[in-house]
Amino acid sequence: MQDAEYTFKIDVFTPDTLPMARLAKYLAALAELVGHTDSTHFVAIEAGSAKLVHKVEAPDVPKVERRLVDVAQGVGPKDAVRAFKTLDELLADDNAVAELSRSGAVLIPFPGRTRPRPLTFPAFKQVGTIDGQVVSVGGRDSSAHVILQDGGTTFSGCSLSRELARELAQHLYGSKVRLAGEGRWERHPDGNWKLLDFKVDRFEVLDDAGLIDVLSDLQSLEPFADLGTAFDDLMNFRVASEEIH
Repeated sequence: MQDAEYTFKIDVFTPDTLPMARLAKYLAALAELVGHTDSTHFVAIEAGSAKLVHKVEAPDVPKVERRLVDVAQGVGPKDAVRAFKTLDELLADDNAVAELSRSGAVLIPFPGRTRPRPLTFPAFKQVGTIDGQVVSVGGRDSSAHVILQDGGTTFSGCSLSRELARELAQHLYGSKVRLAGEGRWERHPDGNWKLLDFKVDRFEVLDDAGLIDVLSDLQSLEPFADLGTAFDDLMNFRVASEEIH
């Protein structure tokens, strides 16, 4: 088997109009798409539309062919599929389309500018609440700002009066709080929601007591004496579970 040459043809550029920095991004994504970087070599930019020609050494040609066929079907390795998306994003930003071919046969078409545009939704306001731990309180203007963290989620862009900020600062890195007010939200095409800003009207400190503590407190109340049996059963179950594990 001989070495194989592949051509990535971009319709809107010529060798004279393709910026070098942009060329570098295309070549980097192409290298990730092909995968076998040690045996893949850049050859030239051919005339006409910008044609990025690269060569794969003979021993790796079958593996590269299989990889490209899988990507074209949307079932390739994660890094190859990621590289395809990167290339298509570059093309869409450049208002271009492209194709990857070998010996004139198109292996992978890149829709670029012709792909369907994702739906966009305008930001909207809604009264509600957000929960989290206070990790920052500050601000130099007439209003103050607070940042909450709830696990891996961070809520920033929360504004409030200085008086309310002074009260909230007492709970810095303490128990979780619930901020109430009006937020402005944005929905992304992938279905996720992003909080753009939130105007805080009031807050409350959340009780972070555990289930055992809550049941213990309930057990001490006379009207709920029957909860003592339930509490003992829960504790026995907990001990048995720990012995099993």
